[in-house]
Order: sequence, then structure tokens, then C-alpha cells
Amino acid sequence: MRKHSHLRSAVLLGAAAVFVLAGLVVRAQEVGYDGQFTLSPNGDLDIVLKLTLPMEKYQYMRDSVSNLYLFMRGLASSRADVEVAQKKAEWDDASRTVTFTIRQLGAARNMGNHWEADIEPGAVFSNLDEAKKTLYFNENGKNQMGDVRGNFRVQLPATATQAKYDASRKIVSYVLPVPSSASLKTVLLVPAVIMLVLGLGAFGASFVVGRKPSQRPPA
Repeated sequence: MRKHSHLRSAVLLGAAAVFVLAGLVVRAQEVGYDGQFTLSPNGDLDIVLKLTLPMEKYQYMRDSVSNLYLFMRGLASSRADVEVAQKKAEWDDASRTVTFTIRQLGAARNMGNHWEADIEPGAVFSNLDEAKKTLYFNENGKNQMGDVRGNFRVQLPATATQAKYDASRKIVSYVLPVPSSASLKTVLLVPAVIMLVLGLGAFGASFVVGRKPSQRPPA
């Protein structure tokens, strides 16, 4: 599960690779980023990541890159470290910003009595706002794009309690209410339906195979 935590890095590395492939000479200019990471009660993660580039880099990329999905094509690969359900990339010429919108499946894991989500190794914890159920992080780094500096926020589910950050393990933990039996049945059924729609019949069949047939008296 830990390998699933670094989606932000995957996007930034993809962007850096495009710079290299495009032949853009990196100068001592800073790339800024801002991230909003919103966790759902089922552990999925909705990400809005914005990269703000210096004018020279932005214009060169705008002229050289025909399809922004080049940044994220690795996420759709069978060798990708994350499972992505949705992804979108957009230009914003006015602010020289590229915005990526991504849904990562299973970013947080249920540990039985609490949930855990991994945080980027280079991130520095800033603050926990318990009222807003939001954790704030800063991060500075360097790659083929040059110096990258920014911050991101991790928004916990609205019903989360006992939020904590373990700096030694780079783990955010929190507690969610135990769902009612009716809600639990719904949660279990939805993934089965999705899998069947995707053509993974074996997964759906396992729900049927696992049930014992009703006993009938011999004729």
C-alpha cells in the first residue's frame, strides 16, 4: 500500500520528463505548486494539483506539448504505482498554470480501528486545523524542471475524528464512525457491481460462489 502514496511525485516526474523530451533548457527559475487532497470515507482521494511555471517555461511547454495527458500517461500503465479512476489536465494561460485533476483509488487504508494515509516523503508538516479537519504541508525540491516549491492540504472526511500526523512514519491517521449494517451492505455491493461492469466477472462470481445453496428436501 505504501507505494500508492506518491501520486504527486508521479505527476511531477511526468512533467519533468516532458521538459527533457521537449529539449527545454532549465534555468534557475522556480516552479510553484499547490495541491488540494480530499479523502473520501471509502479511502479514495480526489486531487487538484496546480503547477505554476515561469513565463519562459510555460510558453515553451505550451508551444511544444500537443497533449497535456503526456504528463499522466504513466498513471494509466499496468506498471503504475497508483490506481487512477479519473484524470484531467488543463492549461490556464492567464496564470501560467497547468492543473491536474485526478481521483486515486484506495489512497487510505482501513486498519480496523482507524484509517491511515501515507504522505509524500519530502513533505514538511505545518499545521492541523481540527475544526476544518485539514492538515497542511510544505515541500521544496528539485528535479529536471528546476526548483519546485509549494504546499498542499489534506482534507479528511467530514465525519473523521482523532486526526493525527506521525512525522516519523509520514502517516496521517484518523477515525471514522462504524457504518450501520445497512450502509455496510451497500458499500460491499457497489464494488461488486463496478467490477462486473468492467468485465471482471470472476470477481463478481466470487460473491455467488461463496454462498451455500439452500438445502432442499430430496424429491
